[in-house]
Amino acid sequence: MSGKAARGWALAALVALVLSVSGLVVVVVGSEGAFLAVILDVVLSLAVVAATGWWAFTTSRVWKRWLNVAVAVLVAAALVISLIIVGLAEGVGLAAMIVGLLGYGGAARRALAGDGAPVPAAGLDQPPARPWLLVNLSSGGGKAERSGLVEVARARGIAVHVLAPGDDPTALARRAVADGADAVGVAGGDGSLGLVAAVAVESGVPFVCIPVGTRNHFAGDLGLDRAHPLAALDAYTGQERRIDVGMVGDRVFVNNVSLGAYADVVAEPSYRAEKLATARTVLLGPLRGERALLQVDFYDPEGNAFRDVLVLLVANNSYELSGGSTLGARARLDDGQLQVSALRARTGAALAGLAARITAGRVASGANWAQWTATTLRVDARVPRLPAGIDGEAVELDAPLEFRILPGMLRVLVPAALRPRPPQVRPLSWATLRRLVRTAIGGRPAA
Repeated sequence: MSGKAARGWALAALVALVLSVSGLVVVVVGSEGAFLAVILDVVLSLAVVAATGWWAFTTSRVWKRWLNVAVAVLVAAALVISLIIVGLAEGVGLAAMIVGLLGYGGAARRALAGDGAPVPAAGLDQPPARPWLLVNLSSGGGKAERSGLVEVARARGIAVHVLAPGDDPTALARRAVADGADAVGVAGGDGSLGLVAAVAVESGVPFVCIPVGTRNHFAGDLGLDRAHPLAALDAYTGQERRIDVGMVGDRVFVNNVSLGAYADVVAEPSYRAEKLATARTVLLGPLRGERALLQVDFYDPEGNAFRDVLVLLVANNSYELSGGSTLGARARLDDGQLQVSALRARTGAALAGLAARITAGRVASGANWAQWTATTLRVDARVPRLPAGIDGEAVELDAPLEFRILPGMLRVLVPAALRPRPPQVRPLSWATLRRLVRTAIGGRPAA
C-alpha cells in the first residue's frame, strides 16, 4: 500500500475512534446515570446467555436443553428492550459507538497491514512442460464442477485426472511422475493434499494446491484466494516457494495431526454430514467421564510429563490462537518448527474458560493448556495403535509416534502475483493507536 493510502486509512480510523468516543459521551451524559445500569444489565445478560447456551450444549436431556435455550432467548429479548428504553438520544449515541468501533477496526487493519511485499519465491526458469492435476469433484460440495475447473485446466495444457471411487491419490501421483509429470497438483480438500505432497517431496517435483475443498486451510495459509479456485491455476506458470512439511512416522502432513477427542470426532461416520451434532456427542464424553482421555506419554522441552490429555495437536508451523480475524491461521510455513498443543481440560467449565481466553487473546500455558514449538516429538502410548486425524482425515497410527519437521522440503508453486497474508493487527491496543498516529502523520505504517 502506498504511503498516501496508508495515511488516508489511518486518518479514517482515528476519525472513527473519535466518533465512537463521542457516542459514548452522549450515552453517559444523556442517560443521567442510567447508562451504568444498562452496562451492568448487558454484562449480566451476556453472562446468563453464555451460561445457558453452554448448558444447552452439554446436557443430554432434551427438556433441559430447550429450557436453557428459552431462558437465553428471554434474557436476550429483555436486554434489547432495556437498550430501547434508554432513550432516542442515547440510542443514537449507542449507534455512533457501534459504527465508530466497526469503522475503526476495519480502517486500522487497512492502514497498518498494507499490501505487503511479494511472497519469498523464485521465478521459474521455465513452466512445467507436463503439469498434472488430481481433481476431486465431490470436495467442497462440488465446487470444482461448478467452476468448470477440469475444462479450464485442460485448456491450459494440464493433464487432469478426475478422482473416482476407490482411487488411491498416492498411487495416481506416483504413476503420473513415472509417466513424466514435472509438477503435480491437487484440487480437493486438505485431507488429500498431504498424500500428493508426499509424492512431490519424494520425487522432487513441484506441488500445486487448487482450493476447492470446504475450508482449504492450507490454501489460505499460502495466501491463495479460496473464493476463486480458477485463479490458483496460474501457479503452474508462477513462482516457486520452499515450505516445510511435517512427518509422523512415514506419513506427511501439511497442516496438523490431531489425537484424542478431536480425532474421535473426525473418525465418526456422521462427521461429514453433521459436524456440530457429532462434535457435541463425542467431545462431551471425556468431560463427563463416559470416555477415557487420551492415554499417552510425552514431554515438553522443560521435561514436564503429559500422561493423559483431552486433545493433542501437532502442527506444521505455528497457528495463531489469539482470537480476531486470523484465528487458526499460520503466518509462516517455513519456520522449521512443529507446534505442539495439549489440552488437559477435565470439565466443561474449564473448556469454556479456555475458549473465552482464546477469544480474548489471552492464551497462555497453564493447568488446562500447554503449547510449545519443537523440531521433534515422541509420543508413547499404552495401546499399539492410536486413532488420529491427519489434515482432517481419520487414520490409525502405530505407536510410538515419532513427529519431525522437514524444513523447506516441499517445492510449492504459487501464482506470480500472490501476496502474503497481512500481519495481524489488534485495533484495541495502545501500540496500535500509536502506530496509527505515526502513520497519519508520516504517511506510512510504523513497524
